Amino acid sequence: MLHVGIHKTGTTTLQVALRSLRPQLRRHGVALITIEQMKKLPHEDAWAARRSRNPVLAPKFRAELRALVDEEIRAIEKTGASIRTVLISNERMVGARMPSEGDSPVFRPKTEDAINEVIDAIEPDEVEVTLYTRRQDRLMESCYLWEIQKGLSHSIQEQFPYIDEPVMSYFELASRILAIPRVGDIRVRPFETIKQGSLAYLDDFLTAVDLKGSLDYSEFEEDPAANLSYSQQALDIAMMINPLLDTRKQKNSVRRFLKSHFPIGEYPSAQILTAEERLGLIELYRGDNERLFATFMPDLPADSYSELGKDAQLATPVPEQAVSN
Repeated sequence: MLHVGIHKTGTTTLQVALRSLRPQLRRHGVALITIEQMKKLPHEDAWAARRSRNPVLAPKFRAELRALVDEEIRAIEKTGASIRTVLISNERMVGARMPSEGDSPVFRPKTEDAINEVIDAIEPDEVEVTLYTRRQDRLMESCYLWEIQKGLSHSIQEQFPYIDEPVMSYFELASRILAIPRVGDIRVRPFETIKQGSLAYLDDFLTAVDLKGSLDYSEFEEDPAANLSYSQQALDIAMMINPLLDTRKQKNSVRRFLKSHFPIGEYPSAQILTAEERLGLIELYRGDNERLFATFMPDLPADSYSELGKDAQLATPVPEQAVSN
């Protein structure tokens, strides 16, 4: 089971939860491999998901990943359980953290190579993929705001030079992943269901490994820093200050100061796109998103991403009777 992201769709929340649940996952025969573990592999930079891919060293990366999985399997065997699923959660399997010029005209062009290398390393009997989406305008805003919080100061137009082109097709991405020869199935879910609560979001995710409702979540503590963002005032100040910052220490200090003194709740949250830009993006992807839901998420309303406010309906699960009808 490959949880491939995408980025900014609750991946940190899920990964923090999965790490805290690792002992229980092991007892249920699930070997968890996290993005943090993969980042520590000596030859992770040789992986196809990385910008500096090195085909000569890629086999070493695959061997290291396989050894990591074998180590986790041995830990499962010590519990008396038998291995049944290897769960790898790593949003780098669909490429870079944020949309960039490299995504035009194909969204996440490295996806197939990155996933195939992981499959080559594990050599599983069966492969399933879990992919999360987020309404395109909100994903763009979240990616952009993350860059500003890291100390950059470019405009959103500079980050998304193709903002008016229909590049971010989730339907195409999901279809491409499903077409990878050894991928048997793909489960697509919308990030917006996180409004039901983090535990409900986690429980829905665990459906992928047949553990929905099976684990004790009492030890799970959500990472309080996972979803922090800037208020409008903090964003405006950061855009003025960031060009003057040189070191990571300075950038981290300014970020902590802005979040502490201009927090969301006391100040309005940052709005990066204008209402006209937002409506334009929703309209641009309307047909593609309706096809996405109808094809890959038939249990949810197909028009969930079709207009402002519609995604709020995803916070309420569709009754099973309505789905069957």
